[in-house]
Amino acid sequence: MTLFGLVRHGQTEYNRRSLFQGSSDIPLNDDGIEQAHRALDHIPDVDWDVVITSPLQRAEQTGRIIAEDHGIPFGQVVADLREIDWGQAEGMDVDEAEARWPQRSFPGREDHQEVADRGYDSLEKLEEQYRGKNVLVVAHGTIIRFILSGIAERALDSIPNGTLSLVRLEGTEWTVEMIANERVQNTVRTASRDQTPRFVVEHRNLTPGRIPPWTPPIRTLSTEH
Repeated sequence: MTLFGLVRHGQTEYNRRSLFQGSSDIPLNDDGIEQAHRALDHIPDVDWDVVITSPLQRAEQTGRIIAEDHGIPFGQVVADLREIDWGQAEGMDVDEAEARWPQRSFPGREDHQEVADRGYDSLEKLEEQYRGKNVLVVAHGTIIRFILSGIAERALDSIPNGTLSLVRLEGTEWTVEMIANERVQNTVRTASRDQTPRFVVEHRNLTPGRIPPWTPPIRTLSTEH
């Protein structure tokens, strides 16, 4: 069994100004640096074996700060942990972009299911590499929310900057124990690791099971960008 700690990076100026950020490579601001230093202050005492991050600098900065503060080895960056690409909305004010393109149908936006799938694939590959270890993963709000929603079997609000969530993976069994510093408990099993997708994006949520024949357009939260 492998324990994953999923940390959303610290705040950036895009976050502060409520701009769509996504795949844009934006650094932490001063508040974000402070959030990184405090990310593990109020969570269970876990001996983390390694820090893994998205390649985007706000996530890598956060991960390297945590690693240095707590004496945890920095392992690697994983490309598929990057944030969703919001397409033409990136750099735009959230309200303005959503008014122009209802239901976040932004030209060039990455498919939600593809984001979810690469998130689960990344954790499964890390579980094979660090089996039985405690792995701290620093990534982004949307991809973390998609991962957690599937395991929790419910829609989730935006994941705040600098918060920790806990997920255990053993074989095809996924258990969520904490979401954004709040204790929860839910376990789901997939048929196999060959199952694609592991969880289906539906109504801003990820639900285990077969892809339904049709689902309404996905609506995401305006606070998550």
